[in-house]
Amino acid sequence: MRIDLDTAFLDDGIRSTNFFNGRLLSAEDLTQEQQARKEALKQFGVAFGEGVVHGLEVEAITGGSSATEPIVTVKKGLALNREGRALELKQPVEVSLLRGASNDTTAAGAKAGFGACSPPGSVYVSGTGVYLLVISEADGREGRAETSGLGGVTSSGCEAKRLVDGVRFRLLRLDVPVDDLQNTPAKRQKLRNRVAHHCFGTTDTQAVPFRDYPFAVPTAGYGAIDKLRPQFLTDCDVPLAVIHWRDTEGIRFVDMWSARRRPTRSAQPPRWALGVGDRRASEGEAMFLQFQEQLDTLRATNPQTLKAKDHFHFLPPAGVVPLGHAAFPGFDTANFFEGVTVRHVVTHVEGARMQALLRLSFAFPPVSFLTGTAGGTDPFVWVYKVRENQQALSASGPTQEYLVFASGHMPDVSEPRFDASHWSFGNYALR
Repeated sequence: MRIDLDTAFLDDGIRSTNFFNGRLLSAEDLTQEQQARKEALKQFGVAFGEGVVHGLEVEAITGGSSATEPIVTVKKGLALNREGRALELKQPVEVSLLRGASNDTTAAGAKAGFGACSPPGSVYVSGTGVYLLVISEADGREGRAETSGLGGVTSSGCEAKRLVDGVRFRLLRLDVPVDDLQNTPAKRQKLRNRVAHHCFGTTDTQAVPFRDYPFAVPTAGYGAIDKLRPQFLTDCDVPLAVIHWRDTEGIRFVDMWSARRRPTRSAQPPRWALGVGDRRASEGEAMFLQFQEQLDTLRATNPQTLKAKDHFHFLPPAGVVPLGHAAFPGFDTANFFEGVTVRHVVTHVEGARMQALLRLSFAFPPVSFLTGTAGGTDPFVWVYKVRENQQALSASGPTQEYLVFASGHMPDVSEPRFDASHWSFGNYALR
């Protein structure tokens, strides 16, 4: 369509009702005003990005009764879907993964329905597999309002009193390689890490070409979650967590950060999405948080003997490992990094550099323990101890000791220099 300069183009504008004294209003006029408000809010939502704003954590009791009655608890929170619509949960709810709704009512006098967004139904837990829990938008009607019979509209005498914007939860099966699901000790230990990086796109060749040829326009998506679009996962959904369930054991783990992302803006321009897009940054954050969450789970069972290579095929570009001593359960440095080339085991860094190190890591690929994968195996990892933490260990009061590791592809933050570092803990070019 061709238009002249200084000419208003109104075809794509939001249409709202024009109010003035003496105008006769109809239900259609007020409905249009409601719709105009929703469209304006959706524009702000799209600009902000899709993802979880806050809350909506997913928890479950693993094993035991979950073998016959798998239930997860979703806490209150707020999310934005790709359509820009807000999905809010103001109270924690228990979601059964085994059965669908037995009726179409969501509250007293409320009849559930779906407007413009009508996603397919769930694939309720029906066998060993890995599933994706998503929150979706839902519209309903509540109560009854009497009508006057005016306006020439045939009516039953009463209509819905209120329109309700709500949510519903759906469960989708993730396409995970059969080899990863084998029930052997080695496969079981690494499954959570493998599934997470299937979702991040680490194992997907669609995410690799940027390094080989950055001028190519990327495909529509990459990773296990994108493979569900658009047939199963719609723009009205927001992924919340990945759940692994086995027939005889029930829920084995719930991993939020495999699927959960902070609000992420769409890539502009798409051609450079894999290089500078906001999605890669949000995935870097999720990769770090997923590792830390899984590490907290592993710390509950004999962490002193745990080896990273027994549970991880991939490590995030940077991570924080709690060390065990005294009253604090934690990992042993030698055992955790057994089989991994480590540099600077006892090098100290200032705590002031930690945030910069972690944020910088979001732009780097994960550490790979596998041959034949994208990027090959990493040559080594840097390992640091933080000066403030080491000083606190010798002071009064209990303190958890920890170390920080980083991919060998990242710059060494302990590079000799003169700065504000403490002399006894710093690394200097000159003595």
